[in-house]
Amino acid sequence: MSANLKLPKAYKTFLMLALVIGPFFWLAFTEDGQRRTDLALMGLLGKPEFNAALDAFDSRLTEAKLRETFPKLEFQCAVGSNPFGNRLCGAQIGTFNRIPAASVTLFFQDDQLRAAKVVYRRVYHETVRQWVDRRVGARQANPLATPVPAQEEGVIAHPVADGLLLMREGELTKDDEPALIWLSQAAIAAG
Repeated sequence: MSANLKLPKAYKTFLMLALVIGPFFWLAFTEDGQRRTDLALMGLLGKPEFNAALDAFDSRLTEAKLRETFPKLEFQCAVGSNPFGNRLCGAQIGTFNRIPAASVTLFFQDDQLRAAKVVYRRVYHETVRQWVDRRVGARQANPLATPVPAQEEGVIAHPVADGLLLMREGELTKDDEPALIWLSQAAIAAG
């Protein structure tokens, strides 16, 4: 007796459709699939990565050190008074720590870093919030950490080694910029 191992045509058709539609559905309709698609597109478009531990930044960082650390970023700089110093440098980016993003701006007082701002894609606001919570939210209170000043309603402030990480709390409105900001203790003291 021989067994009939031939698959019915309807089963093969269904299996082929599942193999084609399944990955497309995952890429187009799931949060993880959309993030991975965005990351792949940023790579194809040649947008550089900015994989930085903002919580570890400090005001001893210099422009030269940051350029050495992130050589693929094409910083455009301008001299002039700004909210955190007298010089700023900005660059377009594709990702911030594997999260699709748009740009990074670094604020300097002379050659010392005072603040950094990463603008990410609005749809990834909760993902950035989770990144911040994983990095600094669960840490024990450090008695030497920057004290958290009175917060504006709707702003999250996490103390870090030298300063604060700031971002909007909750859903962003159309007027809110999707940004994560690091302020050094020196910038806070000067403000």
